[in-house]
Amino acid sequence: MKEFFIFFSAFLFVLLAGSQAKAQLCAGTKVILLDTLVNDGDKWQLEFEDDFNDSTLNLSKWKLSESSQGSSDGTGAYNSLDNVIIFPGTGSATGVCSIVIKKEQVTRPAVSWDPNSPVFTYEYTSSNIASVQQFGWGKYEIRCRIPKGKGFFPAFWMYGEHNGAGNEIDVFEFMNEKNALGKFDKDLLCKIDQMHYHVWDKTGAPPGIDRNCGSSAGKASGTDYSLDYHIYTVTWDRWAINWYVDGKLLKTAGQWYGLNGKIVTPGNIKPSQVVLRNDWYPTGLMAIIVNVAVQHGNDAPDESTPFPGSLDIDYIRYYRQY
Repeated sequence: MKEFFIFFSAFLFVLLAGSQAKAQLCAGTKVILLDTLVNDGDKWQLEFEDDFNDSTLNLSKWKLSESSQGSSDGTGAYNSLDNVIIFPGTGSATGVCSIVIKKEQVTRPAVSWDPNSPVFTYEYTSSNIASVQQFGWGKYEIRCRIPKGKGFFPAFWMYGEHNGAGNEIDVFEFMNEKNALGKFDKDLLCKIDQMHYHVWDKTGAPPGIDRNCGSSAGKASGTDYSLDYHIYTVTWDRWAINWYVDGKLLKTAGQWYGLNGKIVTPGNIKPSQVVLRNDWYPTGLMAIIVNVAVQHGNDAPDESTPFPGSLDIDYIRYYRQY
């Protein structure tokens, strides 16, 4: 990114409450913006798309996530491409990609390509697929129907490592929800969409500290998102990350904040403005990831969980801004 600011002082710990978002800057550097920055444009160019009209998963676009196929303690689900089923479209109907969650016992190494990986018995299977290509600033979108059941944890997100940090933007996460007493509430299932970003600091001691700055949870409540297909979108540029559901803006987290706590945008920036830069704002290229995890412990599936379940995907798209 081209530099448009002067460093003023480092690592100010503040709590901001802006009109567009409530955000905690755990590491904000005070800077002066000397320019209005690059105008990233307001048009979108489609650069990646999968409508899942092939008979099988397109392995030139997707691969099994390289992080792991199973947890290091045998909990949760074992991930396999066998759990990705494509129903190609016919006529005017488009295809559907289903990530299927099964209750079945398998004994596998946590990472099949590591000969030293420990072997565990898993009680569930699912999948975790990532795009072969990585992408930067732009618009990320999925149209899908999520599975409903205790223990199901579907997510659509992006991840990439850059300058010693693991950058993660969660377009959506749906998981078990608790009531005011902290007890599992089946009536809240699939009604609360968690929207976050994380930056995993891999340079600290110990490495892997979650610098969860500026990403207070956004929640889209009141709709049961398992009943139909919905469109989940994130736009991400040098200014802000915006979360949408069905075209409605629900949350914004910025890179720059005015001293009044408001996010600085192209519409309100002032010449030579003093701002706080979010030092852990995600940057760099990221892969697109979609998966269904299975929660464990008190959040694990029970006799009410409908197996098999599936995350059904109509399409996934990435647009570059210009």
